[in-house]
Amino acid sequence: MNTTPPVTEPEPPAGRSRLWLFFVAVIALQLAAWTVWFIIAARHPVAEVPVVTAPRR
Repeated sequence: MNTTPPVTEPEPPAGRSRLWLFFVAVIALQLAAWTVWFIIAARHPVAEVPVVTAPRR
């Protein structure tokens, strides 16, 4: 009766994760979206609207 465990090949090292690249791309995309948003907002100003009307005298 053989009680020694079978010899297995060692697993190759896992490839470097590219998850960080996904996060960097998402952050860059978000930054670009905010930049475009502020450029458009700067070119199209909105009229100021009072929050509360002044009481009549």
